[in-house]
Amino acid sequence: MALSFFSGGGSASHAKYFDIRLDEDYIVFRGGEQESASAHLSGKLILCVSEPISIKHIRLHLTGISRVCWHLPSSSAGGGRKNWRERVFYEKTWRFRDAGKSKTEILPAGNYEYPFDIILEGSMPESVEGLSDTYVTYRFKAEIGRKYAKDIIVRRPLRIIRTLESSALELSHAMSVENIWPNKIEYSISTPTKAVIFGTSIRVDFKLIPLLKGLGIGQIISQLVETHDLTLNPEDPDAIRNTYKTNRTIINDEHTIDEENGVEIIDEAAEGYQFSRTLDLPKTLTRCLQDTDTRGIKVRHKLKFRVQLLNPDGHISELRATLPVSIFISPNLAIDDNNNLVDTSPQTTQRAVNDLAQQAPPLYGEHQFDQLYSEVDPSGYRTPGPGSGPGTPFGTLSRNLSTENLASMNAMANTDISATALHHRLINLDMRGPSRLSPSEHDHQGVTSDHGPPSGSNTHGSNTHAPGSPDLSRRASDEDVHDHIPSGMATPFHPHSAELETLSRVPSYTTAVRSSVRPHDSGLPDYDAVVAETVSMSAPQSPQQAHIRGTGTGRGTDSYFSAPMDFFHRPAFLHSRSHSHADDERRVRLNQARGRA
Repeated sequence: MALSFFSGGGSASHAKYFDIRLDEDYIVFRGGEQESASAHLSGKLILCVSEPISIKHIRLHLTGISRVCWHLPSSSAGGGRKNWRERVFYEKTWRFRDAGKSKTEILPAGNYEYPFDIILEGSMPESVEGLSDTYVTYRFKAEIGRKYAKDIIVRRPLRIIRTLESSALELSHAMSVENIWPNKIEYSISTPTKAVIFGTSIRVDFKLIPLLKGLGIGQIISQLVETHDLTLNPEDPDAIRNTYKTNRTIINDEHTIDEENGVEIIDEAAEGYQFSRTLDLPKTLTRCLQDTDTRGIKVRHKLKFRVQLLNPDGHISELRATLPVSIFISPNLAIDDNNNLVDTSPQTTQRAVNDLAQQAPPLYGEHQFDQLYSEVDPSGYRTPGPGSGPGTPFGTLSRNLSTENLASMNAMANTDISATALHHRLINLDMRGPSRLSPSEHDHQGVTSDHGPPSGSNTHGSNTHAPGSPDLSRRASDEDVHDHIPSGMATPFHPHSAELETLSRVPSYTTAVRSSVRPHDSGLPDYDAVVAETVSMSAPQSPQQAHIRGTGTGRGTDSYFSAPMDFFHRPAFLHSRSHSHADDERRVRLNQARGRA
């Protein structure tokens, strides 16, 4: 409690005002201890001094204490014995002024503010208050240490609330128990949601349909029962875990049906009783706690029902049912230091319930006729254009076969793309995809040599494409034919295009198997070395056949094999330039082949 401006006498006469002010009255964690996010706690320590005083230090402490205690009844074994355990599980200290060990300093008269803040982890236990000897509490303690007078101390409690997330299933799932007692009664007892805000009310819906002629409904009793499971040393796995379980009745509601006026038609066929009961929760934590499971304190709630059945032969049967409920504290309903609701008016509680209903996910039954996305006008919605990640180095420009206009795509990459434009492009997109080119659509390139082109082949490739066929997006070879490649055959210019094009050149399977195998310790060959070696090992015989020198499987002699060669499907990378010594060797092999022919 803060020292007021009118406090006087004793050691506190020189401190006219001393108080702890928090920016928020309490800290709210949403979700369990394993899933809730951290929270920020901040405030100020306010001090007003009317005349200079001698102080040793000014400090602020935040302490978290847990206590578990129970008394065994005198009738049980060891009756009258008290079991308890108290521990400090959290400590934090702010030192605003400190004169040093055994030293003092003079604090001039004036007004002082010392701000403080801290990040509280989401796994911290929530406050549990309301029981006499069992609790989890947080306390602020501010002190002005003095050497020749009594210390000036002020305290303030801190409440940490752990509430449900807006996506918690308890907020949207109804709880019900339904069954049929054969030849007796069909019943259904339900609540709209499992989760209930502390200080509000619980609505229970009943539907009772007698199946026996002359069966009457007697008294209906509804009870809200709170169960406490207390454990000593819950964090110590080696210690003996003494546990104690008790329960108490929070609400007891009794109701009797009007047999004459309560009967109504249910399910278009059967006659029965259908009604609702409202159970008002207490407004103080001393009579009803929230559901919790922390620091050895576990609190749960459940609804118990007993329905008397008056049989025609005169004897009384009883129908029993149970429904679990979860009570939690809402940040919209403030609780004072005495654990009572600050505002208990029906309007305030109803407002808290309405706010919770708006945060909960919508039910399917309430939104099954909502407007679909296909019915929404897409005009006006903007989608950012350049969104390529590191895996697409050319942004929105595709390196694959495409019938899109790359120039227009490049222009769109520097601006926003509207939903209308995207929708129009998707409609006009050729869904058939890029068709395979026929042999006549490939580059007609023959194998050239220094002695002139072979018969039936072209000196330079003539890029022939069928009308309407898309251009190739990959380069044919490293020859000077790049000057004759139409738009779309080469990848658009980019600062990394040279390196990427080098990495993307992969020999075909035929060329790879013709290359000699090298030891691993010599390193992998580069592209130019493989192509030069492949060209040096190849020599055309005629436009229809080529004799290739093998790897020498015979006894010291050269072995050859004959394979037909279609020059229209010759791999394009065989036209790559080689070194001068490779050309000389190729001419020698060509002359040898012609001599053997």
